This record gives sequence, C-alpha cells and structure tokens, in this order.
Amino acid sequence: MGPALRQLCILWTASYERLARRLDGLTEEEFGWAPVPDCWALRPDPEAPSGWQIDYAHPVPTPPPFTTIAWRLVHIASGNWIRWEHALGPARRTFLDLYVPSTVDGALAYWRDSAAQIAAWLATATEPDLDRPGRTLYGEVVTAGETVRILLDEQVHHGAEIGVLRDLYAHSHG
Repeated sequence: MGPALRQLCILWTASYERLARRLDGLTEEEFGWAPVPDCWALRPDPEAPSGWQIDYAHPVPTPPPFTTIAWRLVHIASGNWIRWEHALGPARRTFLDLYVPSTVDGALAYWRDSAAQIAAWLATATEPDLDRPGRTLYGEVVTAGETVRILLDEQVHHGAEIGVLRDLYAHSHG
C-alpha cells in the first residue's frame, strides 16, 4: 500500500471510529432535537421510498439552515452512498431515490453500511486506483481519491458537529 492510500485508510478509519464513539448511546430525543427554529431535519414524505426525506435545497440558502443530528448523520451516509455510486458504481440513483431512515437505529445502520463500502474499497485499492476517474451526481469528473477525500471531509466536519450538538444537548437537558 502506497503512502497516499495508507493515509486515506488511516484517516477514514480514525474518523469513522471517532464518530462511532460519539454516537454511542444516542437517543431518539437527541437524534431529532432542533435547538433553534427552522432547522433542517428529516421530514415525513409519503412519496419517498422510506416515507421520509431529508431537508435540502440547491443552492443552499444563505445563511445555511442549522441542522439536527438526524440530518447530519443521514447527510453523511447519503453522501457516501451517492458519491460512491456515481464515482465507482452504476450511477443510477439520486438523493431522492435513497431510503432515508427515521430512527436512531436505522440511521446508524445506514451510516455504517455506507461507510463499510468505502472501507472495503480502501482495503483492496492500489495507489493507481486513487486516480481512477469517475463522476459526481452532477456529471463532474472526479477521481476515486478525490471522492474519498470529499467523503472523509464530510465525515470529519459533520461528525465533529454531531459531537458538539450531543454536548450541547447533554448540558442543556442535564
């Protein structure tokens, strides 16, 4: 394994394990907690595959809406599924096609499964595989390595935000 791939593997595993620890014991109340009005969250949608959808707008409004833990966790996982599928897979689905879980257990499984496909690829990839071209959902050309970097960034920054929200919830609902 070359140095770039080794670093991606280390960072992916470390960020995944850190977020998994921060999600340990997550309750349904925390999961859906909206600390300010008009948060982006998960909402019932009878036309969605699961009956639920994640709030989103393109382009994102300015300032961006505050988001719940549920939104952040499902956003990480949905990004993993869609970016990976479009960069290295069949590129058939869009975000609206995804099965959005509405419970803590469902969202944790959704996130774990989405992350597992990336970890499995990293475990078997070679350094030249990082340069393999693929596409985004929007048709832009992106390499496999860049896709992993983007997903890693999402997992790190939204994972940190989830940790802060859990701390805020614990200190305000003590």
